[in-house]
Amino acid sequence: MKILLDTNILVHAYNKSSSYQDKAGNLIREALRGEIEAYVAPQVLYEFFAIVTNSKKVEYPMKVDEAADLCAALWECREIEKANPTLLAPKEVFKFAKELKLSRGEIFDCVLAVTAKENKIDVIYTENVEDFNKNYHFIKTLNPLTKRSH
Repeated sequence: MKILLDTNILVHAYNKSSSYQDKAGNLIREALRGEIEAYVAPQVLYEFFAIVTNSKKVEYPMKVDEAADLCAALWECREIEKANPTLLAPKEVFKFAKELKLSRGEIFDCVLAVTAKENKIDVIYTENVEDFNKNYHFIKTLNPLTKRSH
């Protein structure tokens, strides 16, 4: 099963103050051992970097160099597959934006959903199950931290 990891899963895995660090960290370790077929999108790593280096978002922010090295390592590791949007993704994303009246940060879930669809991903592991379920019926979502799914 192809699993796309959402930003919040990575944030919990690497955030020392997260009550979900153990569960999320175990998912990352499973991916690195090849026990699950995990994927990451560039967007997820950019969002992860922005969050974990921001003291307004996490209690113990990472240093920029540490976060950049971690993101690069996650991107370069062979055990976690890469899910890149195609050149047609923006067209589909903005079609959804008009149809669904998306605004502000809602566009980022749309980009991730379209990227998952284009890469034939089976499920997105995310805390934001409801955000995806509301608009993107073509992709299954699961919160592996609480096991809530769609």
